Amino acid sequence: MKRTAAGVLVSAAAVALALGCDQETITLPEPPMAAETQQLVALYDAPTATLDVAHIQQVAADARARLADIHPDWFPAVVSDLLTRLRARLDDGGAPTDPTSAPKSKRAQLTLVANIHRICAGWEDPASAPDEATNGALDLTAIVDTGQLNPEAWATATACRVRVPPASSGGGAIVVTPTVVNATLDGTLIIYLLAPVPPTAADANYLVAFSGSITIGDQTKSASFDFEVDGTSVKFRVPAGGGDAIVTVGTTLGIQGANASFSCDLTALSCQSSG
Repeated sequence: MKRTAAGVLVSAAAVALALGCDQETITLPEPPMAAETQQLVALYDAPTATLDVAHIQQVAADARARLADIHPDWFPAVVSDLLTRLRARLDDGGAPTDPTSAPKSKRAQLTLVANIHRICAGWEDPASAPDEATNGALDLTAIVDTGQLNPEAWATATACRVRVPPASSGGGAIVVTPTVVNATLDGTLIIYLLAPVPPTAADANYLVAFSGSITIGDQTKSASFDFEVDGTSVKFRVPAGGGDAIVTVGTTLGIQGANASFSCDLTALSCQSSG
């Protein structure tokens, strides 16, 4: 689709953001999986599973097994870091950062495309900038259409190396792991902003869906999952009771269905109704 642009936002090789002021016509890319992503957002807001006491321990066991697939110890940090870099680029160009806020004046009605190229940190802590040929990269696209930030952004991971915990820091993980993990990401990420683009990871609020492969050590597995992040809280889906339950990760597992909610101990898998 074509729009008359009041500006064009470009960030190449994670170096700079340029904002042009000349009127020109640009073609905005279409967000992929837009309808499916909207349905997924609605499902997280209104889970469809019917839960009961007789089967809740099995749901908790399934949720605990699912934790190993979605990697909440490091995957959210990768996405949140990418979004904070996007926020910095948008702020530098005076572009809107809140997908829920409509433009307040005609002067603010920019149409633009933001591209972020992020070289991945890698498995070591080099003295200089990380090398893309060794560590891979993430490429993110976001769009603003006539002053309104589209809530859906999307990214491609290409041989992106991630270390848990990061070589340069021992903190920031949502779930603490006792050993170092070296992982490599290849695939696509659909990111749906539930709040403004975060200036810090603690402010992040989004839903992400990943499809591709994850390599840890010498094992490569195909992966397809989604989860929601709100600061340091992670939620994900588990099939249950003829639908999907939404599980919140914390000191306990919070499991929410259409008819009931439970709190379950992660170790014993004993569950109690929480409303």
